Amino acid sequence: MFNARSLLFVPGHRPERFAKALASAADVICIDLEDAVPLAQKAEAREAVANFLAGCDIAQLARLIVRVSAVGSEEGRVDLAVFSKARLPGRLMLAKTETEKDIPLAAELLGVDVRWIALIESASGLLSLNAICADTALDAVMFGGGDFAAQIGAEFSWEPLLWARSQMAVTAAAHSLPLIDVPFLDVHDPAGLEAETRRVGALGFSAKAAIHPAQVEPIHRGFAPSPEAVEQARRIVEAFERAQGGALVVDGRMVDQPIVDSARKLLARADTGEEFV
Repeated sequence: MFNARSLLFVPGHRPERFAKALASAADVICIDLEDAVPLAQKAEAREAVANFLAGCDIAQLARLIVRVSAVGSEEGRVDLAVFSKARLPGRLMLAKTETEKDIPLAAELLGVDVRWIALIESASGLLSLNAICADTALDAVMFGGGDFAAQIGAEFSWEPLLWARSQMAVTAAAHSLPLIDVPFLDVHDPAGLEAETRRVGALGFSAKAAIHPAQVEPIHRGFAPSPEAVEQARRIVEAFERAQGGALVVDGRMVDQPIVDSARKLLARADTGEEFV
């Protein structure tokens, strides 16, 4: 089960950063073979990633994701051919997932069973999301807000992307899939990152991508419920259990089953002993 809060990207052509990324506090690490790697260094990057994965232990592999290029591109087909003969990470992320045919085609070209994360970066991908999410090989979905904004001619900021984020949250929830948000690009604004993380968490996102290790802690703070919210959730659950079900009033507020379910989810997020894989 994909249960991460933070996903730290590291470029595939910078192998000296792979182990450092694994040593960070990020819940999962995504080694990128797509946009972060210059075209002239793609082959070198694939070899470096394959060599690194060969030396990882099982626990390290579980925390690792590799983003491969779009399945309809030449680079994507080469990525998949290389990894069909390499040791695989816990998951692969498919860039520019457009239709429900993309993940099955990528899996067919790979020829090896692996879990997938669909990266939605376009209007067509968003419009096809319900069908994409029906694929049983999916572990999570991610919003590629930068490419999405560029394609539709929108500003890459909160308000213009709110509708797309909301649509993704509803659709992913309908399929019980975790949802990962696009990175916050200003690495020198931890307060802005934490605030945006709280906003996407309120929409239903469960994780956010990072482009620098310093962004991991603000993301974790952003997803962490406040002590006041935890205490209130505990009172709700305890009162509901004492009443043995049915509607009741806690702190002057009516509480029924959906409110209790939300309180239990909040308490689960607050459990600091939880492992993120």
